[in-house]
Amino acid sequence: MLAAGALSRCGSKSGPPGTGPTPVADPPGISCPVDVSVSGVTGTTQAVTYAAPTVTAGVAPVNTTCSPGSGAAFALGTTAVSCSATDAMTRSASCSFKVTLKGFAIGVTSYLTFGDSVTEGQNGQRFGFVEFVDVPNAYPTRLQMLFDGNYPGQGISVFNEGIGGEPIEEAVRRLPDVMAARHPGAVLLIDGYNNLLADCHLNEVTAKCGSTIDFVAGKLRECVRIARSGGAKYVFVATLTPPGPYVPTPGYNDRRIDGVAITKLNAQIKSQLPGEGATIVDVYSSFLGHEAAYTGPDGLHLYPPGNQALADMFFAAIKTAIPQTPVPSALR
Repeated sequence: MLAAGALSRCGSKSGPPGTGPTPVADPPGISCPVDVSVSGVTGTTQAVTYAAPTVTAGVAPVNTTCSPGSGAAFALGTTAVSCSATDAMTRSASCSFKVTLKGFAIGVTSYLTFGDSVTEGQNGQRFGFVEFVDVPNAYPTRLQMLFDGNYPGQGISVFNEGIGGEPIEEAVRRLPDVMAARHPGAVLLIDGYNNLLADCHLNEVTAKCGSTIDFVAGKLRECVRIARSGGAKYVFVATLTPPGPYVPTPGYNDRRIDGVAITKLNAQIKSQLPGEGATIVDVYSSFLGHEAAYTGPDGLHLYPPGNQALADMFFAAIKTAIPQTPVPSALR
């Protein structure tokens, strides 16, 4: 026979008097800081520091992470930041907020790049009778990327109207129709290679070459007048690039133009075209010393780094000449 109280002791699920199940802490909670907005950013990125999220409850230790982290470089525009808190029992909670960087708005949103094969994006390689056009690496494509990164959401367009093999007299006849179709606020011009290629061969600065130099300079002046009368407030004209080293390579012809002829034409560009209202972009000087890196095997057309350098120089001239204003709040 069981002693009194034995059944009670054997069947009870309770512990000793005054004890019970160990309470479990509530899962972690997390609250993110308010959205962050930074105005007047001058580059494509800027480091942003923000307040740490607030974490409650959870079983210690509670690990808190945010991505991108405070102090990281944020790009222009709006970036979502995600934060999470995870406790020792692997329970987690998350929240998010936004970091918005606003830069500047530029006064022109439509840009026409006009010229010959250098503008079109040819790299000098031929497949039979077909010239290869490297559109992703053409300088107008690279220029569009610069605008997209520095002025996001502003609807800036770069139109590539380069035609390979076109002499400058044909370009002059074509330009009015292009202006009427595109209505650009700014025109970027680098042209004249084909005329010099025909009459100013390497080590052949003849009287005919001299006449061609004068002819090209005159036609470039006409292009500036047409662009301005067609509604372009800004016209940027680049000097021609120096000849690169010719590297005999299958699929590439020697297209080097005499360096003296190029410098003579560039001198006329710099002395005559500002009087027509053009801004000169001295590409020639910036390319000197980089010919092997910037210019392809045919000695004329550009490698991708050369196209990037050309885009960078035009872009720098544009930012200097065209007014910019802080992006208003409505433009995110």
